[in-house]
Amino acid sequence: MRTDQDAAHTERISLAYRRLANAMILSTLREISKGMEPDDSACEIAFVESQRIDPWCELAGLEPEVVRRAARRLVGEKAC
Repeated sequence: MRTDQDAAHTERISLAYRRLANAMILSTLREISKGMEPDDSACEIAFVESQRIDPWCELAGLEPEVVRRAARRLVGEKAC
């Protein structure tokens, strides 16, 4: 494979991983934002608050703290 083809292939793979990570993060946030009872959201918020989400955020090009703030806001709005 030529160098330019290899670089393009690497970029396509990187983009695919970022899209996958974005989809996983958005899916988690959507689950949190559903009309679940606040007690039921403890598991999801624990995931978002944990360090386990950091690699997905990195792949997606997102700051973990931004994702955490969004999740807290969604849970806070739901509790009202």
